[in-house]
Amino acid sequence: MPGLGGPLELTLGLVVVLVGSIAYAHSFESLASRLGLSQGLAGAVVSPLFTSLPELVVFVTAVVSVGGRAGAQVGMGTVIGEPLMLSTLMTPLVVAASRGLSVDRSLARPYLVFVAVFPSVLLPPLLANHPLARVGAALALLASYVVFAATARSGETVEPGELGLRASIVVLMASVAAFYLGSHYLVNGVIWASGALGLTPLAVSTLAVPAVTTLPEVGAALVWARRGLGTLAASSLIGQQVVYATIYPAVAILAVPWALTADAIVAVLITEVAAAGLALGALRGSLDKAQVAAGLVCFVSYLALLPLLR
Repeated sequence: MPGLGGPLELTLGLVVVLVGSIAYAHSFESLASRLGLSQGLAGAVVSPLFTSLPELVVFVTAVVSVGGRAGAQVGMGTVIGEPLMLSTLMTPLVVAASRGLSVDRSLARPYLVFVAVFPSVLLPPLLANHPLARVGAALALLASYVVFAATARSGETVEPGELGLRASIVVLMASVAAFYLGSHYLVNGVIWASGALGLTPLAVSTLAVPAVTTLPEVGAALVWARRGLGTLAASSLIGQQVVYATIYPAVAILAVPWALTADAIVAVLITEVAAAGLALGALRGSLDKAQVAAGLVCFVSYLALLPLLR
């Protein structure tokens, strides 16, 4: 796709992704209700298959097209940065904008799964010289996601939406295309803005790019939260994180030669703390100002520590 210039790409990408998010939320809700899916299953398992497209494009492009050390750094930044942004900033912002979310208590399960499995993103460099161990670890991670997906049934059934089956499918596909197109321009625009602000490549891949590639799921979660579908909204965000704790590390273990850095370890630890706070809120059946405060403190702490880790 031809470049349009940094400021224009940033603006156009933001508009396209936000419009796509609204269309996606309504079409996915209608489709999920017609399929009889629970809010937990629809949000945690099915929705991430569509909303993770922008991140998948960035990850595959980095690993396959860029390759080498540079591609590994971008891939690592995407895998670690996405859950970091969702746990510490994006989910708290959704909760704050919705003035709290009432969720099914069983939603704590995917949060606890994430907390238990996410440190696996640190495995690739540790297993670099052990081919059999790498294959075994990758298969174990993939199996853990299959088990998680097969047992995700929390929440009430999604209520009937506004669209018919055919219209839901058409609008859903159009919104996913909008995610891809909008995210392409957004990433280009953010890279331009990062260069103008003097940010390092690590900051771009860990913070800036995930900040915009998470917009599809965050936009949809905001729509669902405002419609009173708290479990669907929250599960769509944690479901995305579980994907990043299992499937992406499995691919990285087999294909990406990245190094274990201090900032990566700190990012994982901070993400773990924020996700544990969200799990505690889910156990109480409510995500509220306590989770907002904890997440934002974690995010600011990471920003403060980042210059010291270079």
